[in-house]
Amino acid sequence: MKFMILLLAPIVLASCGDSCTKYSDFNCSEIQEADYNVYFYYPSGTEKHLGSTNGLSQCGAIAHRFADKQSFSSSDSWGYICCMIANGSSCYEKHR
Repeated sequence: MKFMILLLAPIVLASCGDSCTKYSDFNCSEIQEADYNVYFYYPSGTEKHLGSTNGLSQCGAIAHRFADKQSFSSSDSWGYICCMIANGSSCYEKHR
């Protein structure tokens, strides 16, 4: 019985995290509240750093406002990446 408990303990502990910890070193709340570098990608593929911000939703909002100012529509194939500033890196993880 003790062997069975030791065998199941890692499975139980792993399930304590939220869904974001399946693909990230951070939980969902930490991802939402982190600091990010905002990178915009023109339809040509050219990258432009739009600055830094706090929060994943703010990162997306900055990119969308920039696209609106450039008169891009959603069909123009522009994109953006939110690079999490963490663990001494300016792009520890990429989120959207």
